[in-house]
Amino acid sequence: MSDEPSDVIELLKYFLLHEPRWAFRLDDEDRAFAIRSMLPFNARFPRGGGRTFTIKDIFTYENTVKVGDEDARDVLMLHLLCAAYLDGALPGQSFFCVYPSSTPAKGNPQLAGFLDRAKVMTGSSYKEDLLERVSQAPDTSLERYKRSINQSTGRDISIAAQARTVRVNPAYKKKIIGKTVIVFDDFTTEGKSLEWARTLLSEAGAARVIALTIGKYPSRHTVYQLRSGVTIDPFTTNDITLTHFLTTTGPGGAEEGPSVVLTTAMEHFAAAAEGAVEPQAPEAAPDRMAHPAPRPVPVGTRSPMTAYKIARQRHLADMLTHLQQHAYPLVWRGEYLVPTGETTTTALWWIALPGQVEQWYDTSEAERLVSGICLAVGIIWEPVAAPGGATQLAEALARMEQRRQA
Repeated sequence: MSDEPSDVIELLKYFLLHEPRWAFRLDDEDRAFAIRSMLPFNARFPRGGGRTFTIKDIFTYENTVKVGDEDARDVLMLHLLCAAYLDGALPGQSFFCVYPSSTPAKGNPQLAGFLDRAKVMTGSSYKEDLLERVSQAPDTSLERYKRSINQSTGRDISIAAQARTVRVNPAYKKKIIGKTVIVFDDFTTEGKSLEWARTLLSEAGAARVIALTIGKYPSRHTVYQLRSGVTIDPFTTNDITLTHFLTTTGPGGAEEGPSVVLTTAMEHFAAAAEGAVEPQAPEAAPDRMAHPAPRPVPVGTRSPMTAYKIARQRHLADMLTHLQQHAYPLVWRGEYLVPTGETTTTALWWIALPGQVEQWYDTSEAERLVSGICLAVGIIWEPVAAPGGATQLAEALARMEQRRQA
């Protein structure tokens, strides 16, 4: 909500005066279907005070993240809606809905709470119950992870699992005919949920279906088309199998999307709350492997990193070594630091990139640097999430394997 003229200027500067950029987009005019995904799944942004957050922190782990006085979720959702509006992917008088979670009657509060207010942007209607999960479905992310560590339950996570559990609410039998429906979801991987939403809504009479997601995993999107002669009732669940669909492998990958613009916006909101001088917007996207400006080394007791204290550090060091020996001409070493007056140990990663002097990074900074290098040289790698133990390492390895199979 804009309460004064400066708010309108802020809205224009950070949300409406930039060309829409997407991490992933797909347009299928024959099926009157379009997908727009804003960011790669692991996008990370500043929140002030030297801290950062990922979009998974908000939309997967459901954490509340404040950037200055703003809710980071609202900033991200507003950018998604403005970009979709500018891109023609948010036509007026549409129906908004959210693809349901795997548990019946459990919505997605991270999306729904915003959309109930945002519907007024284009004179649209938010239909919380348009798509219904009528019975429990497998958690596809959890099942993929279990399969990666040989603990699979064998549960079906194909599009057929969606067909057996999700329907269009029968109350919309006549209301949906000829409408454009905007389906929101937090993340998409291979597109099973979005493709089933498109199938249901098209069969129910929707003229056009547009899917908008916050994040996109790099797996290739799969296009699902009902085989000739196969019919479904969109207003009930359907006991069909994968064999009832023709499948086509579509595009994959996930580009940076509006990461630079959003980083600038987050820095603005953080600085505004702190009364600091607002940073200037960059002229162009920064180099993924840019070296930070030299900075003083924290004062304290330092010792060589001869053994790693947690799995996160070992995992990072292994990839630094691999890059150094096989893929990229960097030089690195690690140290442990106990800052003066403190008892907690922290890690310093000393890294020298080609043509640059050695500089220290904390663990998060080093992980971002390594992720950028891996992307540039075509290596699949995922950092280990905090707190960085064996469980988080297994999850990171599972994500890496999932990307390789994709």
